[in-house]
Amino acid sequence: MNYLTKESTGRLTAVGDPYVRWNPYGAKREDMNREAYEAIKDAWQACVKVRALCPSAREDAIGRTVYQSSGWYRERGVNYFVKPDGPLTKEGLASLQQMTAFVNRSFIIIVAAILEAHDVVPYNTTPDRSRDGGDHVQLVKWLRNRFAHGEYEYDPNNKKHVETRQLLEILLPDTATPTLQGFPAAIDKILEPLKDAVLRYIAAS
Repeated sequence: MNYLTKESTGRLTAVGDPYVRWNPYGAKREDMNREAYEAIKDAWQACVKVRALCPSAREDAIGRTVYQSSGWYRERGVNYFVKPDGPLTKEGLASLQQMTAFVNRSFIIIVAAILEAHDVVPYNTTPDRSRDGGDHVQLVKWLRNRFAHGEYEYDPNNKKHVETRQLLEILLPDTATPTLQGFPAAIDKILEPLKDAVLRYIAAS
């Protein structure tokens, strides 16, 4: 297999398969894709394990002295029993919900960073939306922009907010409900299908 070479002028010269591109470390395109694929899988496993320790909880959880990872996590091989230092209070519930939101949004930011770091979709470029998973990759990048800049609340007068929410509802229709306003990042309804689509996109590269 031939490769792209870098001449003394700093230009790139195609001498063979365009699928393989030169980079400073000499890594092949397929190697970078494989590394990105595995990095996202690892990030997902870490996200699931952390979330299993702080699952979503509602007001009926107030007063509990112990809680277990829900069935969704147990189905994925992760199960914890967590015992707070006292009965769960209203303030404790709010902290738990804050932690779940932080972890979920962080996963989106990490996936976008992996795609960029491995040159699957370089920074400040758009994915090939004609490819399987391309629209989902675009949604990940847009959601990353919202979360990384603290734009958690939806502004109907902000064009970027509108296009992000519209694409979210098109790709994941279950999010088009009154209970999931703004830019939700539920691990089951949003993160998992986004993760699966991003992996398909990388595999098709």
